[in-house]
Amino acid sequence: MLLKDKIIIVTGSTKGIGKGVALKIAEEGGIPVISGRAKEQLANELPKEFESQGYKDLLYIPCDVSQEEDVQNLFQTVYEKYGRIDGLCANAGITDMCNFDEMTPERFDKMISINLRGVYLADWYAVKYFKKQGYGKIVNIGSDCSLEGWEFLSSYSAAKFGVRGLTQSLAKELGKYHINVNCVCPGIIDTDIWVTTDRLLGELNNKAIGESWNEKVEAIPLRRGGKPEDIGNGVVMLLSKYADYITGASLPVGGGSAVN
Repeated sequence: MLLKDKIIIVTGSTKGIGKGVALKIAEEGGIPVISGRAKEQLANELPKEFESQGYKDLLYIPCDVSQEEDVQNLFQTVYEKYGRIDGLCANAGITDMCNFDEMTPERFDKMISINLRGVYLADWYAVKYFKKQGYGKIVNIGSDCSLEGWEFLSSYSAAKFGVRGLTQSLAKELGKYHINVNCVCPGIIDTDIWVTTDRLLGELNNKAIGESWNEKVEAIPLRRGGKPEDIGNGVVMLLSKYADYITGASLPVGGGSAVN
């Protein structure tokens, strides 16, 4: 098992990519900490689901990554229970798609507060504990939009480029503390966010539901859309001993969608 007994915080892990990452961590013997804004799911649905698969005594902590006090509480609660934090997957994020002249300052600020500032806050608190321990691994979740800006995704692309830049900067600064910082860049992944993206692309380009998804998938060299567990595999590798000499990397996990 690649992550046996490793304590890994996963932000935004109540569904989608984050949940897939948490499940993969558990499959590899790790102890994922589930967090997000869906309080009802954290209290009832998710504990039942993880326990039914044999993953018991996990922490389920409400956390809005745009709120510093939530992030502080998340890390403090985990450290108080386990006495250490081995890794972080900063995943929490939202999407927003529109013509640029409709991207109001309020919409832009909301995107940055969650998709970039939220990653910064999680990384910032993780580093406090990792420096104290003398080790730790961070995996930030970027996107294909961390590598190439997409039309109608000005705020999302700006935030995800920022995540990649933050990753590289921290990798250079924190290596001397035995802290690895990397980034996974998902491609076209079958999640609620892509359902929304497909619908919005359809509205902007006058296409039917599913048409934009199919066009994107047809352009992927491996000829399929991704699943949350595909991202989980990449994250697990970067959290494991096999990535002890990898830092500052941006790993595309999209079946070749980032190849151009």
